[in-house]
Order: sequence, then structure tokens, then C-alpha cells
Amino acid sequence: MDDTSAENSQSNAGDADQTKAMEQIVESLRQGNKIEAIKEYRELTGSGLKESKEAIDALIQKYEIPMKSGCASLLLIGLSSTLLLVFVCW
Repeated sequence: MDDTSAENSQSNAGDADQTKAMEQIVESLRQGNKIEAIKEYRELTGSGLKESKEAIDALIQKYEIPMKSGCASLLLIGLSSTLLLVFVCW
């Protein structure tokens, strides 16, 4: 095998690894793990936090991945319900 063939083989292996890593990132997003996906993207690309978040947001739109709302909204609903119950019982 000559040097060119060896370089092409290594390049193809690197591309396959990167493709597999991107598939893992998309799978993390489908499971609702946006923060994990951002971490994985940063490790893969060496990008900063802002660039990684923007790239992940683009992947979410590209693959039309529905993201769950944060637990803050559930906490707010629970707190509101509790306060309402306290005022009604008072």
C-alpha cells in the first residue's frame, strides 16, 4: 500500500468516526439530553460553548426534534397550585 492509499484509509476512518459521533449527538437530542449533546459536540469539534449551542440548535431544527420544556415550568405550575390551595383553605 502506498502513502496515498494509507492517507485515504485513515481519512475514511476519521470520517466514519465523526459520522458515528454526530449520530450519537442526534440520538442524545432525541432522548431529550440537550446539555449532553452540547458537551459531545464540543468534544468532537473543539468549538466553544456558544458555537456548540448554536450548532445543536441547528441540528434540532434540521431533524425536527421536539424538545421537552424545562422543569422550571413544572415547578412554577406546582408552586402556583400550592399557593392557590393555601389561599383557598385560609
